[in-house]
Amino acid sequence: MAYKIFYIDDLETESRKKDMEDLGYIVKLYDPSSDLNDLFIAIEDDTDAVVLDYRLTKGKNNACFDAPTIAQTLRTKHKDDDKGIPLILMSNEKIKVNEYDKDFTSQDLFDFVLTKEDFTRGMKNFKSKLDSFIEAYKVIKRENDLVKILGLKQDEILLNSRFIALFDKPGNNQLKISSLVYDNLISAIGLTVGEDVLSARLGISKESEDWDKLLKSLEKAMYTGIFSDTKQRWWMEKVNLWWKELISDTVPIKRLNAEERVNLIREKLKLKGLDVAIKSKYSKSTNFWTICKYSKQPLDPFDGIELLKEYLPWQEKEYLSIDSALLNKEEYQNRISNIDKKAIRELANKINTGAK
Repeated sequence: MAYKIFYIDDLETESRKKDMEDLGYIVKLYDPSSDLNDLFIAIEDDTDAVVLDYRLTKGKNNACFDAPTIAQTLRTKHKDDDKGIPLILMSNEKIKVNEYDKDFTSQDLFDFVLTKEDFTRGMKNFKSKLDSFIEAYKVIKRENDLVKILGLKQDEILLNSRFIALFDKPGNNQLKISSLVYDNLISAIGLTVGEDVLSARLGISKESEDWDKLLKSLEKAMYTGIFSDTKQRWWMEKVNLWWKELISDTVPIKRLNAEERVNLIREKLKLKGLDVAIKSKYSKSTNFWTICKYSKQPLDPFDGIELLKEYLPWQEKEYLSIDSALLNKEEYQNRISNIDKKAIRELANKINTGAK
């Protein structure tokens, strides 16, 4: 059955409405007035998601508010019931989109954000992500069981007690639970890891001929809960169990460097087509355990520049490689300590002057 999308915009709407319809959605287009009550009346009970432009002041109805105002009002309206639906910000104003990007802010108004250019260039990706959020909201509404929401078995103990406490917190609704899972569990390194981090921890290049065969052996460790249709993740506890059962029950994976890990995996699984992952230029160690936030290259945390943020108890810290830090990317400047900034500047000066 096709999902029903409520699209709020005041300019250039028909072509984008058609694009969404071509993706298989039933789309209701709405040019907002200055009365928010009109909006609530227009949004029908069977609406599956709302997509909003940021600035809504130029339409025929002379609206005098923006997307965050609408989003906040809708979130407040449904904060104590199970009628919440995904809210998506889509705007031409990249600076506004960045302000609400969960990679860089802690906002909880929009489930995800994108520019209209992003939408045009990646409509299939947009559909996959939006469908995943719609389905996640429906599962959360239907199930009140964290184990089922995360695709676990009742006897599997993989969750941090603080994570469980946040899930059980009074007043939780679909937004808070979906955000807890999407933003803080399966988009963070910790209880689960993505393919890049998995590759780093195994010491294996993803470009290896036998990489897919290796992933096949790790199927039982895969995350199968909400959002797993668009987020490929593995439970790290299950990866450790896989290592202990199939690779080595005497030497933990973290004690070995990349080459040692790969040699053991090749031997135990009879997979010769596995290549050792390569460290970045200014890294020294191949005891990989994480990745560079920017380049996604494997990284030993001791070689990295720690990125500052408020990490939750089950989350591991994020890092930039020295190579990426030297690029001086603006989006990471507020997350690097002054001490590390000074060290990066000094290293850059040495490199530029040819000093050793």
